Amino acid sequence: MIHLRQATPDDFPAIIGLIENAAAWLADKDTDQWQRPWPDRTARDARVMGGIEQRLTWVGERDGRVAATVTLTTAVQRELWAEHEPDTPALYLHRLVVHRDHAGHGMGAEIIDWAEARGPGLLRIDVWKTNESLHKYYLRQGFDFVGMSRLSGYPSAALFRRKMVTVG
Repeated sequence: MIHLRQATPDDFPAIIGLIENAAAWLADKDTDQWQRPWPDRTARDARVMGGIEQRLTWVGERDGRVAATVTLTTAVQRELWAEHEPDTPALYLHRLVVHRDHAGHGMGAEIIDWAEARGPGLLRIDVWKTNESLHKYYLRQGFDFVGMSRLSGYPSAALFRRKMVTVG
């Protein structure tokens, strides 16, 4: 079981470490995901810190250390989702990263299920276009592929959504 809590600025190095750990692992996979920060290190780091400061970023701890992170928002990126019902209420997952030491133990799925309980209507995520293994992962997690965004130059334009299950 993972313990999720809101990230603080003190978690910034650990979150960047998670991203860089994933980038190193991805280096010999059939994808260019995170092989260089997009669009550059300064902008990436500002996005990560912005998510922390806006209280949108969460970290998952296991055995007393940060093992995962996710950023959640209801703010739609209209340019990205323009052709895919951008006005439908949704919770958007960004930078869902699990440290490789914890990969394969259901931590990502646990975070997705936790996020689902927090949001309206749909879960949405944009995934790196060239990371087909990650596309398959989200399909196994119950997401549907809805298409590629036409947003020019954006590498994370493979769009997935999962309808939230209502209990009752």
